[in-house]
Amino acid sequence: MSADRPRTRHTAFVRFWSELTDFMRRIRSLRSALALLSWDQETIMPRKGAERRAEHIAALEALLHREMTSTTARRLAERAATVMDSAPERERRILRLFLREYRRAAALPPQLVTELAHTQALAVESWRIAREENSFPTFAPYLERLLRLKREQAERYGYPEHPYDALLDLYEPGMRLSTVRPLLEALTTQMQHLLSAVLQKPQPQPLPSAPCAAQFVLGRAFCAAIGFDFQRGRIDFSTHPFCTALGPEDVRITTRCSDHEPQVCLYSMLHELGHALYDQNIPAELASTFAGEGASMAIHESQALFWEDIIGRSLAFCRWSLPLWKQYFDGMLGTPWESVSAEEIFRAVNTVRPSLIRTEADEVTYHFHILLRLQLEVELLTGSLPVSELPEAWNTMMERLLQIRPSDDRSGCLQDIHWSLGDFGYFPAYSLGKLYAAMFWKQLRHELPELDEYIARGEFQPLLEWLRERIYSVGALETPEEIVHRITGKALSHEDFVDYITEKLRLVYD
Repeated sequence: MSADRPRTRHTAFVRFWSELTDFMRRIRSLRSALALLSWDQETIMPRKGAERRAEHIAALEALLHREMTSTTARRLAERAATVMDSAPERERRILRLFLREYRRAAALPPQLVTELAHTQALAVESWRIAREENSFPTFAPYLERLLRLKREQAERYGYPEHPYDALLDLYEPGMRLSTVRPLLEALTTQMQHLLSAVLQKPQPQPLPSAPCAAQFVLGRAFCAAIGFDFQRGRIDFSTHPFCTALGPEDVRITTRCSDHEPQVCLYSMLHELGHALYDQNIPAELASTFAGEGASMAIHESQALFWEDIIGRSLAFCRWSLPLWKQYFDGMLGTPWESVSAEEIFRAVNTVRPSLIRTEADEVTYHFHILLRLQLEVELLTGSLPVSELPEAWNTMMERLLQIRPSDDRSGCLQDIHWSLGDFGYFPAYSLGKLYAAMFWKQLRHELPELDEYIARGEFQPLLEWLRERIYSVGALETPEEIVHRITGKALSHEDFVDYITEKLRLVYD
């Protein structure tokens, strides 16, 4: 009898695990359907479909929430808590992720979930119209409604110190405002010193113009050479570039373009490519579980910023890509691309200059944009900043941080899509991602000292394999802290980023 007990317990766990896996697969399928509806809304949906699309999304969100709080989900959660300590390590980590998702869902009433989803879908279309018409009052009522709902969401989740912690935790589990704000303030202080120094130097010449169609084709060539699988993904245009993963087999990215600044299209493509490579390389055995995604948004952003900035803006990449720039751009509209050198491209795409648009900001001033948004988010969430005063607060803080002031709301508080999506707490992930990326880069160069030569030859496979083995393969099984410590042996800090950007600027300006 005693010999049979372990076998019986094992059989019971196998049955439980099979049921839990089926449940997670069903939840992830619903989430993919929601993501597909959102992708369609932001790319090809007719404008007058917004109201009906909001109903579709709200209905699916309600169904998803009902599944996540069902009797089945509760029973699985109770069982998961019981077997957690005795489960194998990999399964224990997945159980922890499942319990986190279950508890978040159980904390919210169905009405809040439905209203939030419906409001977000309408807010996205309102933001798009407001941005086109340069009319913040068009978007303001939706922002008011979203803030009311996000405050309720934060209160129902609960938080250790500040309401913002509850929303920050959705994107960077365990991170708190009391940690991230001082980190960003210290980082921007360091960047202010660098900015002051480089603004005293002669500025590089901008790149010649190029047609959007040529930019798009060149960007696709970059993505294909680096490793984007077009059999499992696609690239489109949208107002705000983004990446949507419906699973490793269907990952979609978007970009936007400017005839006069070809790097806008190309580098937003490389940014979203970094997200896509992460998503396309999640192991199949994790894809249907709650570990089948990035460890956090900051780790995800580290990959986007890694390929956009550290690789894409490197001198080695510019030397490799120069023939492609000339192939697609030379002679078009009479632009003088024939005489452009790799060094000129390198200097142009790394020019440090205060600018209004976050997605086009250089690596030094980028963090000022994130600090601005973090501060405004906190004030909006707590109610200390009324929505009606947001444009002026934005412009004043932009002027204080970067000595430039937006002339309209389109280039000010309406430039990002995130608030219309209800993504309060997301923005810090961008700066945190830059720090993670620099830490990974330092370790990668130590392990692959010939890396610059690989990049200059267009041999990206060794780099991709390194990332696949150390980051992509674990999905969300490990926390951000575990990943960065396993790879670098250190905790998150801004030191490696400061070293990286200082070295790069020395090349650019000296």
